[in-house]
Amino acid sequence: MTNVKNEKSQGSKPESMDLVIDHELIGVTPEMIDWWWKNMVNSAYYKLWHPDDHVSIEWEVPPVREGNIGAIHIAEEKIGDSPVTKLHIKVVDPATSPIVATYSHVRATCMIDANGNPATWIVHEYESQPGGTRMRSTFRLPADSPKQFVDALRKHNKEEMGQFPKFLPGLYRQNN
Repeated sequence: MTNVKNEKSQGSKPESMDLVIDHELIGVTPEMIDWWWKNMVNSAYYKLWHPDDHVSIEWEVPPVREGNIGAIHIAEEKIGDSPVTKLHIKVVDPATSPIVATYSHVRATCMIDANGNPATWIVHEYESQPGGTRMRSTFRLPADSPKQFVDALRKHNKEEMGQFPKFLPGLYRQNN
């Protein structure tokens, strides 16, 4: 299930919109996903997550704290028909994210601009359910984001999370 919701400022025009995508990940536990965030440290692993769209990953600020908070990675990937783009993604404390999570496990990040300011917020939240994990991905985007991009991002995220059951259980067992 996906939906888009607009967040209004004090005026009548929305400042941002939330793209919300729900996933059911059969055979994947929240612990596996927690492990993934800590160990998604090289391009070979990153490509497993989306073999078509993910190109590379490198750490601009390596993870040193629990949950990787403060770490910044540069992800090269494409969304839809767009060219490959370098995204600077910072891991943040979920309590500082404007997206309020309700599930028990939370990965909060923001894409940052050249000045280090948040440009887009991303929260992946998840919890155990019988047979696997229920996950929700929320992207807080500028309100004027083109529909074509929003649709491509939705497709990308569904494909990305759909890869977890294909590779994560085996990779997790191999490394634990």
